[in-house]
Amino acid sequence: MTKLVPEDTIEREVYHLYPTHGLLNDPNGLVYFKDQYHVFFQWNNQAVNHKYKEWGHFVSDDLKHWQRLDNALHPSLPEDSAGIYSGSAIVKDDKLYLFYTGNVRDADGHSVASHQMWAVSEDGIHFEKLGELFEHPEGYTRHVRDPRVWQGKNGHYYLIVGAQRQVDLTGDILIYESSDFKTWQLRGSLIEDVLLDVRGYMIECPDLFVVDGHTVLAFSPQGLEPDAIRHRYENIHNTGYVIGRFDENTARFVPETSFTEMDRGFEFYAPQTMHVPHDDGTVRQILWAWAGMMTPEREMMVPTIKDGWLHVLTVPRELHVTDALKLTQEPIDEILRVKPLRDLVDPPVGQYTLNTTDNWQLTLGEDFEIARTDNTIIMRRRQWESNLWETRQITGDVDQVTLIIDHDIVELYTDGYQQVMTARYFK
Repeated sequence: MTKLVPEDTIEREVYHLYPTHGLLNDPNGLVYFKDQYHVFFQWNNQAVNHKYKEWGHFVSDDLKHWQRLDNALHPSLPEDSAGIYSGSAIVKDDKLYLFYTGNVRDADGHSVASHQMWAVSEDGIHFEKLGELFEHPEGYTRHVRDPRVWQGKNGHYYLIVGAQRQVDLTGDILIYESSDFKTWQLRGSLIEDVLLDVRGYMIECPDLFVVDGHTVLAFSPQGLEPDAIRHRYENIHNTGYVIGRFDENTARFVPETSFTEMDRGFEFYAPQTMHVPHDDGTVRQILWAWAGMMTPEREMMVPTIKDGWLHVLTVPRELHVTDALKLTQEPIDEILRVKPLRDLVDPPVGQYTLNTTDNWQLTLGEDFEIARTDNTIIMRRRQWESNLWETRQITGDVDQVTLIIDHDIVELYTDGYQQVMTARYFK
């Protein structure tokens, strides 16, 4: 198998996109443009911390092999002087537009303002910044970020951002509308009086897309209370989805399901989807996420820091919706080459299937294990910063399991790809 990034002299991962150095976090601006797949990402190329951000840039012709391009966006304006934060991309009139949040810090290094910005490119590589989109919305703290843009059926453009309400410091998703792609009108809260129990104190990285005719709203709330009984919301921050309807006239989302976590492992956050149209009229919706959200104490002690790099993206996952309105996530066909898992003790890097009704236990080194007992799978990891064991678990139809094991990250798919667990591990 050829390398994921052929020109890299050091192959840090086999299946997962990673930085050569510095810190990687959210995937941004996922887009198919001029016959190439573009994956931008949050990157501090100066240190392994979150004090500075640019947009790194991968591009691929086939979703199997990737090329690193020069950074697409870096701080250069007063409105983005402290960092190019998360956002999205859209193609219009054969040009690629990037929408992002500009961060501003004071002399002491504290974030004091955010601005929603945009940029344009004719070749998808070199970008011209176009400035600020609109003024900061009244009634919201400085925590407004992560613009996601799409064109509606009515021809208008819609933009959503994660936000924090000033009145009660709870999360929200704001929605803007534009008929000319330049002037944006605030339509209010996308989720107005719904989903009140899963907003936390802030909502990040909202994404609204259509899969198999169903509208999916995904977002990452911060501050949800852990639910140990139902084994939910057990990470520092979590990500989930709701299936429903988007009304273009009212600019409101109407849920038809409850909020469901997208990944029940240790590290999964800030996913974004790529809309890939085909000539036959079909569309693929492919998701990447950041496999790195963790407590600051844990992040500071990730073993890769000694080598000058930190965090990876998940493998790309193709999305579908079942008849029961459950989202499925399956590693894309382009990269999936599975074989039966024979050795459950320290299997090498690879892609495996484990199809059995028997109970089993898989170990990766001394500090990580996955065990199946009846209809439950439990993932156990000794946390490297505390030396304490923690668990994550799922319950369902677990007779068929797909495992992607990389050098220091594992992804587990089961229950008809309705349940996924992602985690870093270090031997």
